[in-house]
Amino acid sequence: MAEKQNLSMEKSLKTWIILGLLVLGTALLSGCLGEKTSPEPANQQPDSSISAGRTAGAGEPAPQDPDPPAAPQEEPASAQSQLSPEPVNPEQQDTTPVPVSGDVTPVPQSSPPAAPEDEKEPPKNGPEAGAAPEKEKTYSFKAGDYFPPFSLSGLNGNTYNSEELFAANKVTLLNFWATYCGPCIREMPALEQLHQQYAGQGLGVTGIVLDSWQADTAGSMAAKLGTTYPHLLDDGRFARYFYAVPQTFLVDREGKTLSAATGARTLEQFAQMIQPHI
Repeated sequence: MAEKQNLSMEKSLKTWIILGLLVLGTALLSGCLGEKTSPEPANQQPDSSISAGRTAGAGEPAPQDPDPPAAPQEEPASAQSQLSPEPVNPEQQDTTPVPVSGDVTPVPQSSPPAAPEDEKEPPKNGPEAGAAPEKEKTYSFKAGDYFPPFSLSGLNGNTYNSEELFAANKVTLLNFWATYCGPCIREMPALEQLHQQYAGQGLGVTGIVLDSWQADTAGSMAAKLGTTYPHLLDDGRFARYFYAVPQTFLVDREGKTLSAATGARTLEQFAQMIQPHI
């Protein structure tokens, strides 16, 4: 009798265990397949812990976001363009360099040395009593303004002052050139011919070498081309203003710029430039 009771109890216990396992399994299965009670917003960003197709496990640190791209560094001052030079006259704010056009050679931006300070001393005495005040001159490279004054050494060892140089001629052609400039070399025979042909009519021709550290090379080139007009060595005051060479300016005896030419010119073009003024 007792054995029958024990068997009945064992069957009941097994039945309850099986039912309990079925209920537990059903609950687990329903929890895995059931819908979320609080859906994510549609515009929610992806979890930053997901990277390279793998989900970070529990306790595993989420990979950090990549560093943002570094901001571009400012261009060093030595490599910046010289397209905005300081005015020759600090009070003349609209002075601009001559634009590039025609047959020209760019001026290397690292070549020109720093411009020296103006060596001229201001006049110590004021205007005489009763004298009309002198009109202030505007210095620039534009036609109609006065050409910036200078005092430069020549390839021949002499020193040339702009005031004396201009006063010695009715008009003066100032030709800026460099030893690396092919167009400059090609037009120099025409400048020499102008010098020979129009010297008796009041024309002066002067060359100014922008790459003055190549003085020996410039002297050899000028001699080989047979030029007899003087060539001066820029001390840095002009090179920083020019985008390209050659640059040619026609200046009257008072120092006023009558016209300017950018790029190489032929003999006929130079003649047309100077004939109205001699």
